[in-house]
Amino acid sequence: MIQTVNLFRVFLSISAIVTPCSGDNNVGQLSSQKTIRSILVAGSLNADTFLPISRFPSSGENLTLLPNTHPLVDVPGGKGCNQAIACAKLSSSTQQIQPETLRVAFLGQFGNDAASQILESALTTNNVDIKLCGKSQHHPSGRGYVMIVPDSGEVSAVISPGSNFYGWSKWGVKNPTDNDQQHADELLTDEEITHMISSHSLLQLQCEIPDLVNKRLASVANKLQIPVILDVGGEDRHMDPELLKCCDYLIPNETELERLAGRYPDDERQQEDDKIETTVQQAIDEIQPLIGRSLHVPTLLQHARRLQQNGANHILITLGSHGSLLVKKNFSSVLYQPSCQLPTGARVVLMDGPDSR
Repeated sequence: MIQTVNLFRVFLSISAIVTPCSGDNNVGQLSSQKTIRSILVAGSLNADTFLPISRFPSSGENLTLLPNTHPLVDVPGGKGCNQAIACAKLSSSTQQIQPETLRVAFLGQFGNDAASQILESALTTNNVDIKLCGKSQHHPSGRGYVMIVPDSGEVSAVISPGSNFYGWSKWGVKNPTDNDQQHADELLTDEEITHMISSHSLLQLQCEIPDLVNKRLASVANKLQIPVILDVGGEDRHMDPELLKCCDYLIPNETELERLAGRYPDDERQQEDDKIETTVQQAIDEIQPLIGRSLHVPTLLQHARRLQQNGANHILITLGSHGSLLVKKNFSSVLYQPSCQLPTGARVVLMDGPDSR
């Protein structure tokens, strides 16, 4: 029977113990050695400007802000920064994890401007460790310019990546303005990256920093048997199959899932065994009536299977108001979580980009 579970508890469990996909025979060995567990979030941080408007402008149209409103300027954001602060707040509020035994660290690149001080303060105020962060000498902080329609909660944004993209020269990311000889002797080695992340119990990544950084971090974490969660949200990009294999959990929404799966070949030569066929049909029969007709469960599962055929492990598909689907490694099972019902009168405003769920 397809299970309906609270997926939040799934990820609390991931943060509490070490359970990587690779090396299943060694599951639990590392966790028993770590009395202080730590989540490392590597990603972006932006200083966001929010512009409240009545509707989105058409091409070539100028709009003024809503009456009696002003821009919200330099609001700390970016998927990496938001996730690090969220993890820190969750770890201090849940009764399942004691605050003194779970820490949160952030790895990102601050810019060379005043906004970096605001972003640094936002992280440290929420008890996020930033010792691993760098500071770009040549690039400003990332910025997001977000148009928001308060009545509907819809957002549309333009992102200036700044140091999120261009501040990773020491990691081997080449920029047009870099002096190759200047950075040749400064590149981080895999041994140095190992030293940076080896004390952590979980690695969280997104697609708002260079792909090379994600690949280097995930590869080292995989060798250390540290679980890796990759949020596909951010830049629309091809994902190296080697990165897929290193990530224990891949998290796309339904649109990102379709785009990502479309970049990989469908292995028609691979024969599905009877167990997978049964799991797929059971998921369709039990979940489709719960979701309704607006989403096609067979298509979601087909995309997930294509990604797994190309190296992906567990895939958590976020479905907005419809909840989420967790397709476990090798299609061993499918878990469904309906969305949480909000209290009467409550409203959700998407604050981290138009593709947020």
